[in-house]
Amino acid sequence: MKSNVLCAKLLLLAALPALGMLTPKQAIALPAPDVQARLLSDIAFQYAKLGDSQQATTISEQALEAAEAMEPCFKANSLAKVAGSYWLSGQEAEGKRRVTEAVETARAQGATGCSSSATSPTESLMNRAIELSDEGQFELAIALASGMGDPNALSEIAADLLNVGQSRRADELLKEAIAQAQTIKEAMAQTQNIDNAYYQTQVLNRMGMNLTLAGHPEPAKAVLEQAILSAATIDTEDPETASLQGSALLWTARQFTELGADDRAIALLDQTVPKIRNRSADPFPLDKVSQLVEAALLYQRADSNDKAVAILAEAYQFGKAIVPDASYGQADADALGRVAVGYAEIGDFERAMQIVEEIQPTSYRQAALGNMASAYAAAGNLEAAVELAQSDPNRNGVMIGIVRHYLQEKQPDQAWQFAQAQQVKGILSEVAVGYLDAGQPEQALQLVQTGNLEGFMPDIVQGYAASGQPEQAMQLAQSEEIPWMLPAVVEGFAQQGQFDTALQTAQSIADPMHRAQALIAIARAYTEPQAKAPGPQFAMQIQDWVVGLFGTSDRERAAEVLVQAVEATQSISSAQ
Repeated sequence: MKSNVLCAKLLLLAALPALGMLTPKQAIALPAPDVQARLLSDIAFQYAKLGDSQQATTISEQALEAAEAMEPCFKANSLAKVAGSYWLSGQEAEGKRRVTEAVETARAQGATGCSSSATSPTESLMNRAIELSDEGQFELAIALASGMGDPNALSEIAADLLNVGQSRRADELLKEAIAQAQTIKEAMAQTQNIDNAYYQTQVLNRMGMNLTLAGHPEPAKAVLEQAILSAATIDTEDPETASLQGSALLWTARQFTELGADDRAIALLDQTVPKIRNRSADPFPLDKVSQLVEAALLYQRADSNDKAVAILAEAYQFGKAIVPDASYGQADADALGRVAVGYAEIGDFERAMQIVEEIQPTSYRQAALGNMASAYAAAGNLEAAVELAQSDPNRNGVMIGIVRHYLQEKQPDQAWQFAQAQQVKGILSEVAVGYLDAGQPEQALQLVQTGNLEGFMPDIVQGYAASGQPEQAMQLAQSEEIPWMLPAVVEGFAQQGQFDTALQTAQSIADPMHRAQALIAIARAYTEPQAKAPGPQFAMQIQDWVVGLFGTSDRERAAEVLVQAVEATQSISSAQ
């Protein structure tokens, strides 16, 4: 799996859409109708959540008018929000029609290859579906994901349903997701671009992972069993797809170990290892060795140490048997290096070093030594890790690997302490992102200022806002002159219940687009508590009736803020 340490720019780009905001690059690229369509569709949706069907319909019509003039690539996102506003306003038929239009638009635009921030129109629409599910708007989210035929999105929505106790609906949705995965397999069989059974297996594996991460082990296990059945249909006559089958089954086994289902993991490994063992090494000898090492490590994770040691010994013999060949590159050296690291990861460092000494030429040993240094650090033997790094000509590169180990383990303090003690170069930005990922923007700011790192301030503003420190976010946004981050600051104030400060900040924003984004964020924060409670509309009506006797309700305040958001949005065309 990829490292959890993300580059700062990706961290920010991932955070902004969830807040309903456009990045500076997106804002500059989009003409006024695109911006207006996005904002108006958000406003209409907020009115619908307030139960103001008349305003929701009026603003929806304005959003659709703007959408007609916008660039078509991401038009589907605005259509989806408009669909939601009709749906929540009691016009379910019109809502469903707009859902269909959104799905068809995303598919049509996806076929053109257009994208933004590496996200396709179909992926972007599914991101919106998952956001809607997170808000509790399940039926709308399901309609979008079902219409798109996206099993991964359906599985994430199912996880949300399980979180709120709707197990029967979640079970129905998982069955639909599995059926959608089968549909994908059949469609891919016609394109013949990739083995369709392997793709289906990986879709099911990812669905299982979604459920595991959401804390729902039993549904996850059921989906993983489907992945095993799918993997059995992968074409093993072809060397490439046979190797892919081994990779897919090992991923499934790993997920069983993460679920604590060690017996099931061992049973699956017992079935998978003979397939890997009996597979021809040509033309992918390194794949065979790497998969045997992976299987050994999974056996150890499942507390089957004897099998782990036996499989590692077998992997060593396969690695030793690889004959140097130009077509394999340095597969013989890489294979032994992988086995050596495997021994290090199970704690047998003596055997690991013996195997490293066998790697020829000597220059090919460096990658294995670097990975072994990280294994030493993971085992808590920092002294040995440093000693190994010191003996490597690429000392700094090995040290970076150790720092990254700490970051992957969500230990930014240890990563920074080690980087300082060993004077590791070229890793400061990753440590700063590690602190942001851990919700510690203060430490990230210190590193950025110490190292004069450029381009990080927006991320740190976002980090302060997300960690419940909007005042610090505000100060930094103002001092660094990054006004486009102010909507995130306003969102932070509103989520902390500081609505007066949030509104004052929003009203002070000069740019109408950013002002509208901030005002929408305030309205969303007013309605979120009711939206997450049982019986949202009824609870909201009772609260409004009671509060109305004594003062202004949250619903009325949200409506007042939305009026200002509409005014700001309508002024965008003349301001740009």
